[in-house]
Amino acid sequence: MAHRSSSAGGTGQGRLEALLARVPDYPFFLTVDELFAAARGVAAAHPEVAAYSEVGTSTDGTPIPMVTIGDGPQRIMLVACPHPNEPIGAMLVRFLMDELVVNGELRAGRTWYLLPCVDPDGVRLNEGWFRGPFTLRHYARHFYRPRFEEQVEWTFPVRYKTFVFDHPLPETRALMAAIEQARPHILYSLHNAGFGGVFYYLSHDLQAAYPELHRIPTDRGLALFQGEPEVPWARPLHPAVYAIPKSTDAYDYFEQFGVGDPAAQMMGGASSFEYAERFGSPISLVTEVPYYQSPKIADTTPTGRTRREVVLAGLERVREVVGLLDRLLAQTLPVMTEDSRLLRAVAAFTASQLKMLESQARWAAQAEGMDQPATVAQEADALYLGPFYRVLVASMLHRAFEHQLAHLERLPAGAPLPGPDGATLDRAQAEALIRQADGELERHLDRWLTEVETHLPYTVIPIRNLVQVQYGALLAVLEAVEPAGATG
Repeated sequence: MAHRSSSAGGTGQGRLEALLARVPDYPFFLTVDELFAAARGVAAAHPEVAAYSEVGTSTDGTPIPMVTIGDGPQRIMLVACPHPNEPIGAMLVRFLMDELVVNGELRAGRTWYLLPCVDPDGVRLNEGWFRGPFTLRHYARHFYRPRFEEQVEWTFPVRYKTFVFDHPLPETRALMAAIEQARPHILYSLHNAGFGGVFYYLSHDLQAAYPELHRIPTDRGLALFQGEPEVPWARPLHPAVYAIPKSTDAYDYFEQFGVGDPAAQMMGGASSFEYAERFGSPISLVTEVPYYQSPKIADTTPTGRTRREVVLAGLERVREVVGLLDRLLAQTLPVMTEDSRLLRAVAAFTASQLKMLESQARWAAQAEGMDQPATVAQEADALYLGPFYRVLVASMLHRAFEHQLAHLERLPAGAPLPGPDGATLDRAQAEALIRQADGELERHLDRWLTEVETHLPYTVIPIRNLVQVQYGALLAVLEAVEPAGATG
């Protein structure tokens, strides 16, 4: 696939906007069952252009569908819900399932591989906030994100220096099979953030696409991300555009700033983008769009503090959150007999974040540019956005406590249970221990969420706008490249 050297002419901005205008309003996010029913329905109604298949099965036994539309030589794959708390891409796939069967121009010369949800088990644990109200608190209360070892996006096999990961999830194996079948020229893994500004990851430096990647969100009132990179090893290509970070980049970062074997710092495995490179040189794209935004996210006014100062101050706030989680886990793990996805995620995120804090502090102390003045956006990112994502982990612990309490209620009153330091507890004692920890957690959760609400006044972004930005990014990339035969 060759790359155009200038801004794409083709259909132009007017044509692109006409395509985006076809995206309908969405008052809420669809459930797994609704998405999968739509996939079957579209293929059944349009067998002349669409085919339904199942590429694998989830951990809990749910078939994972793929809808293939068209039969052209350029192969495009869209993967929704590689992280189960990120359903915006599922709405784009839902739209495209309808759009592609009626839009012959979009189908012409292309085969589209659409996966409406690759982590159905995890998405079901998020469905509590899909219908709203779309507030930070409601979102946090029903939030679930798996530990890295259970994330579809980050459990592809990899071998690099001392690091080996070779146990992909059933969902990951399903996506591996889909990628091997499709061998896509363009791979669009559909991610999104909770709070912040719009930014992109690209596998190639597609300068022709950058003007549209900036224009599309800003025309819809969405700010571009101006804070620190999501991970320190993300390499900027352009403002709000980064090279897709790979597992090997993370390893090299830990090799430079960590202590001991970098493999011990690694979380999960490789990404879908790395796996797809086994079958060619696909253009890989990620569009990170938030549910919520604040004016501070795009404010480049200097604060009078250095980047180093605000990053280190933010790390102290993160340390407070994960320190509490670490202590509460130590107090309650013996009685947490219900092995839930939520509890596994909290334990893993807490342990990994405690490890990361020291390397992040060394990075802030040593990295170039840290003596520059911090902007309002960078300060907001460090002091409130970064800690907010750890607060979401704290909320998962609250949900895990609720699950354990519900489990205890089903046990006989005198049933013996393991307690701290090898003690044996009865049901009432175990319940009291968990309720005490949960009460302390609840007080902190309320305070942390109030801090974010106070210092980051926010608005909720319409789902239609978010789908349009993700769709527009794909169209901009399609305009920036032109087919030059199969790549393998």
